[in-house]
Amino acid sequence: MVEVTARALNRPFTYGIPPELQGGVQVGSTVEVPFGPRRLVGFVLEILHDPGAEALSHHLRPLLRVLDPTPFWGQDLLGLADWMRRFYGCTWLESLQSAVPGPVLRRARAARAATRRSRTRSLPPAEPVAAYPEIAPNRAQELALEAIREARAVGGTVLLHGVTGSGKTEVYLRAVQEVLEEGRQAVVLVPELALTPQAVERYRGRLGGTVGVLHSGLPDLERREQWWSLRRGDLNVALGTRSAVFAPLERPGLFVVDEEHETSYKQEGAPRYHARQVAFQRAAQVGAGVVLGSATPSLESYHLARQGRFRLIELPGRPGGRPLPSVRIVDMRAHLRRGRLLSPDLGEALRDRIAQDEQVVLLLNRRGFASFLQCQECGFVPTCPECSISLTWHRARGLVRCHYCLHQEPPPEVCPGCQGSRFRTGGAGTERLEAEVQELVPGVPVVRMDSDTTSGAGAHRRLLERFGSGQARVLVGTRMIAKGLDFPSVTLVGVVRADAELHMPDFRAAERTFQLLAQVAGRAGRGERPGEVLLQAMDPEHPCLLAAATHDYKAMFHSEMAIRKEALYPPFCRLVRVLLTHPDPDRAEAEAIRIGRSLSAHLRQARVVGPAPCPVERLRGRHRWHLLLKGPKVQELMDGVRNYLRPPEGPDFHVFADPDPQSLM
Repeated sequence: MVEVTARALNRPFTYGIPPELQGGVQVGSTVEVPFGPRRLVGFVLEILHDPGAEALSHHLRPLLRVLDPTPFWGQDLLGLADWMRRFYGCTWLESLQSAVPGPVLRRARAARAATRRSRTRSLPPAEPVAAYPEIAPNRAQELALEAIREARAVGGTVLLHGVTGSGKTEVYLRAVQEVLEEGRQAVVLVPELALTPQAVERYRGRLGGTVGVLHSGLPDLERREQWWSLRRGDLNVALGTRSAVFAPLERPGLFVVDEEHETSYKQEGAPRYHARQVAFQRAAQVGAGVVLGSATPSLESYHLARQGRFRLIELPGRPGGRPLPSVRIVDMRAHLRRGRLLSPDLGEALRDRIAQDEQVVLLLNRRGFASFLQCQECGFVPTCPECSISLTWHRARGLVRCHYCLHQEPPPEVCPGCQGSRFRTGGAGTERLEAEVQELVPGVPVVRMDSDTTSGAGAHRRLLERFGSGQARVLVGTRMIAKGLDFPSVTLVGVVRADAELHMPDFRAAERTFQLLAQVAGRAGRGERPGEVLLQAMDPEHPCLLAAATHDYKAMFHSEMAIRKEALYPPFCRLVRVLLTHPDPDRAEAEAIRIGRSLSAHLRQARVVGPAPCPVERLRGRHRWHLLLKGPKVQELMDGVRNYLRPPEGPDFHVFADPDPQSLM
């Protein structure tokens, strides 16, 4: 008999194995089971062989058929799913489905023959990839590789803290190559789809056809084929974004988390896992090593490394002694009335670099043409009917749009408040910055990368190829262009509104601002020509900006650690965020207060902060309240939530707990 978990059910159910299916059922197999009058798809979690199983099986409903004889999951991934279910407070189904891409699962629910056909179908031949040259490691890189070997031997973790352009990728490549030579496999994570094309080029250019790619931007057929090739062992390196941490490898020996500080490694929907934490857990189960790499590590990771929990390796300089770019802060208070995004300093530097046949990267972490439209007569601002935020003006599309729920509508011709017809734009986004650059350097090709221009299949790769080949001279974009990209001809980086996120209502605001600025600054001067960075800011004396201007991570670290310690925020505690939403504002508030009182009364070892309205108070028509639980261990906080959070009575309430939240908005 077997234990099976089925769709929409959050506990295992036991079924008998009929004689005709004996030998065809394995742990991890996909099966069809009867459940009441229905037939459901289920996943085999365990095969029971106790002495009474044979007699008991005669009283159990039998499996109907095996949909796929090849197990989706090995024992390590099933164990990982069980841990996720308990640690993140999700269901069995949510944890299992996170480990297998949707296209693979959807195909599995078809008939067995169809599933078999999908796996034997071949993909078009892969495009040839140029060899990625090996660079002789310097002393710091050799020390890093030795530390990784030692970590792999004991299942430990190395934090590779290297300035931008210091050769972290070369260390990763050599470490992965060593793992493959030992007959084991590797998982390499990158935080953004925008980084995938260059990463694929490098890893396949060095390691050949053994590299598989897993991310949501792949067409369904290619995603299925890549997954099954990794499952069968035809490919031995899984490269991708956060979900690639679940790659179905049988012999993983190394997990690499590049740009480990990035918040995109956190899944915002259930299960709310963090790929870095999952990598730790999976590596511990199989005896593998973990490498975390970043020029700007998260405060939590750097703190653990300083405590000796991780092995800390520093790469303090760029190969060949190339200098880090010079950084200058431009005080924008003197330019408030110009109405331009680019200061005279940045505009002049841009024209100068273009005249010298060099390339420029400009970052503005907001898409659209303007943040909002505003009536010049009465001050009315069009807002989203479902969310408590203003609508962003997208001039090219002729629409105002909500970036949360994606509601869009034509801009008002007449103000509904005063019937006026004059509107001004407020704030600015990448679309307006692109237009201003084209006015400043007419005829110079510009590439814009943001969520509006990269939504299509292969869009990231095409835009980066256009810039990398020199067809475009200026790259304008949001934070997706800030990390990992390596273009030797880029000699100037400009950041518009460098301090825009410093005063967000989030304790990580300064840390994230520093990380963004340090990362994008690192795009400059990676070739033979020196780089220059201009940071435009309204608060030019802020310690975060001063630390970024001097490439001083440790100054930012010590400054922020003092603040975190006094206010009791990570890394001096762990957090669980409890969020409640409801269409009615009064009911949302009342239930949030009740939950806060209940948790405060029962969780004596934890500090309960709140409840309070979320900074984005209404989203998709639902009013939002949250509270924070602070304590030494996430598992204890989550156990407290499970034991003492009584669900609200009545329909339409949504309540969930988010362990180690990366956003408090």
